[in-house]
Amino acid sequence: MLEIFDAVMKVERITDAAELLEISQPAVSAAIRKLEEDLGVNLFERDGRQLRPTDAAIRLAQSTAPVFNAVSNLRNEVARVGTVGLSPLRIYASPSVGHGVALVALDALMDEFPELDVVVTVRDDAQVREAVDMGQADLGLTFGNINEGAWHLLARAHLVVIVPRDHALTKRATIGPADLQNDRIISAGEVITPLVEAAFNRQGIRYRPKIETRFAQTACAMVQKGLGVAVVDPYVAELFASNLYSIRRFYPATQIAAVALVGPGIHGPRRRIADRFLEIIGQEIHHSPIMTHQHRADIYNRSQR
Repeated sequence: MLEIFDAVMKVERITDAAELLEISQPAVSAAIRKLEEDLGVNLFERDGRQLRPTDAAIRLAQSTAPVFNAVSNLRNEVARVGTVGLSPLRIYASPSVGHGVALVALDALMDEFPELDVVVTVRDDAQVREAVDMGQADLGLTFGNINEGAWHLLARAHLVVIVPRDHALTKRATIGPADLQNDRIISAGEVITPLVEAAFNRQGIRYRPKIETRFAQTACAMVQKGLGVAVVDPYVAELFASNLYSIRRFYPATQIAAVALVGPGIHGPRRRIADRFLEIIGQEIHHSPIMTHQHRADIYNRSQR
C-alpha cells in the first residue's frame, strides 16, 4: 500500500498512478481507502480529477521517504551487480601509460559504463606486475615482455632520445650510442635501462649513465633542467614534451612493448568491461601522435635504404 501511496503523492491522480504502477485504477483506489482506514485519517481531498494531499499525507510521505530511498538504492546496487559487480575495477599502471593514454581510454570507458567505479594506482613496472600477481589489481598496464600469466600486447614502439633544445644533436634525425658517449646520460628505470645497455653493447660502446632514476618522467624533468640526455619510451617523451627538449629516434632501433596484465580473479561482466577497456586503449595508442609519428619515421627510414 505504501508504494501505491507514494505513486499517488507523486502524480496526484488515480489514473496516472495506476499507469505508473501498471495496475488497475480500482486497485489504486482500494489501496488508498484501506490505508486511510488503517490510519484513521484522510490522506487526500478531491479537486476535480486531482487528489490534493492533506497535512497527514504530507507527514506520512516525509516519514516514508527514507524507506523508498533505501529501496531505490538497493535496486540500483542489484542492477550494478548484474553489470559490473559491487567492487570497483582496480587498475595499476606505470606512469608512462597511467598518466597518459590510459586516462583517455578510461574516460571513454566510463562514458559507456557510467555505473562503473574505478580505482587507478600508479606504480613502477615491478610493482604493477606484483599487484596483479598478488590479486591486488584486475588490470596492470606496464612495459616489457611478459612470459607468464594472462597478458595482452597493447603496442610496440621505438625508444627515443630526448636532448635539451640547444643541444648540437638536435640537428640529427636519429641519435645513437656513439653520439651520446660523451654526454651526461640519465638512465630511465629498470625496464628501459637494460634495453639501452644492450643497444650500446651492440655498438661496442660501454653504457655509463651518470645519473640513475627510477621513472622515465623523472629523466624527462632532468633533461628539461639541462642535467643531461636520456633514452626513454616515446609515450612519456610525448606526455611530458615541452619546448625545453627535443625528441629524436634512438638508433639502433630498439623496441619496447606496452602490455596489459590481466588478473586471475576477474570474471564475468567485469572481465568483459576490462576487455573493452583494453580494446579502447589499444585504439587510442594506435591513433596517438606517438604511433603516427613513428609510422612516418619508419617509412622515411625505409626509403633511405
